[in-house]
Amino acid sequence: MKGILAGVRAPSAHNRQPWKFKILSASEKNSIADVLENKTRDIPGHTGPHTAGIIRNVPHLIMVFIDNEVVENRDMDIISIGACIENMILAYTDMGLGTIWIGNTNLVSNEIKEILDVPYETVSCVGVGLSDQFPKARPRKDIRDVMV
Repeated sequence: MKGILAGVRAPSAHNRQPWKFKILSASEKNSIADVLENKTRDIPGHTGPHTAGIIRNVPHLIMVFIDNEVVENRDMDIISIGACIENMILAYTDMGLGTIWIGNTNLVSNEIKEILDVPYETVSCVGVGLSDQFPKARPRKDIRDVMV
């Protein structure tokens, strides 16, 4: 819960706090992984099947939803949810845990609503557990390439 608490302390546009969370059970995780894998398996090069494997294997999965009932400015709400997720990841990392930010779940948002019996749209999810990998940092663009 400490990571989610850090998330809800994130800044949000107009202090709207448009996020909702659900920590999934193993069976819920597996059902979502199955749906994602089935939907993306025949799309050449799609990362969905790989993501489904991650969802099955991660010890804890936190779904992050947007509260569609109160959307005034969707773009700002999505940006706010991004800040929330980053706060969560930083908090879990500070606690010595590994995290993974998973975006492919938004491809099966309608199915997730049914599986979890929630009225909210899936934005993303965060996997949390003990790190079993320590990859090198991915390359980043040079500052000259992002300044205008």
